[in-house]
Amino acid sequence: MLPLAHDEIEVVPFLLDTDESIRLADAEKWIDEEECERAAAFKFPIHRDRYVRGRGMLRLILSQHMGFAPERFCFSYGEKGKPFLQGADFHFNLSHSDKFAAVAVSRLPSVGIDIERFDREVDIAGLSRRCFRPNEVKRIENARGDRKARAFFWTWTAKEARMKATGEGFGLEPQKIEIEFADELPENCLQPFDPKAYLNAVDIPGWQVACTVAATSPFRVRVREL
Repeated sequence: MLPLAHDEIEVVPFLLDTDESIRLADAEKWIDEEECERAAAFKFPIHRDRYVRGRGMLRLILSQHMGFAPERFCFSYGEKGKPFLQGADFHFNLSHSDKFAAVAVSRLPSVGIDIERFDREVDIAGLSRRCFRPNEVKRIENARGDRKARAFFWTWTAKEARMKATGEGFGLEPQKIEIEFADELPENCLQPFDPKAYLNAVDIPGWQVACTVAATSPFRVRVREL
C-alpha cells in the first residue's frame, strides 16, 4: 500500500452486511468498551452489526496506515461527537447508508465524508426547502425522473461532508452552505467563507450512491478497493 501524500485523502468503500469486507468476529474483538456499549444499545441486530463492522473497518484502515494493531486505537471525541486520535498525524471520517459505507483517511487536519443511496426514501421537496438555498432547490425541482433524487443527494452529501469536515455537524445550518456544481456533481463550496472548504465528488463503481469528500485544504482523492 502506497503511503498517503500530505494533500491526499484516501477513500475506502466497503459493505456492512458481509464478512467479505471485514469479519464481524474480528471487529467485535477490536472495538473498545465504549463502542461495545453503543453497539448494545441498538434495537435491531442488523444495525448493531453494521455499527460494529463500521468501527472495526475504521480501526483496520488506520492500523494499515499507522502500523498499530486495530484494538490499540483510543478515540477522543469533539464537541459535536466527531472522533479523532489525540496527537496523531492521521485524520479520518466514516459514513454509511444502509449496507454501503466509506472511510476517508488523510494527513489533512479537517476531513469529512458523506455517502447516501440514490434510492433512499426521503421527502425530497420538503427537505430541499428546509435545508437548501433557493438556487439549489430550483435545480432539484427542474430535474426529471431519477435525476431528481441524484440532484438531491449530491447536494445533501456535499453539505454534510462540509459540516463533518470541521466537526460542526448540524451546528452549521445546511442553508448557510452554498454548493457550486459541474453538471450533476458538486465541485465547489462557495459559502461559508471561513473556513474555506474544498469538495470532491467520488464515483464508486457499481454503487448507486452519492459520495462527497470535503476538507479545509485543497486535496486529491484516491479510492482504494479492499
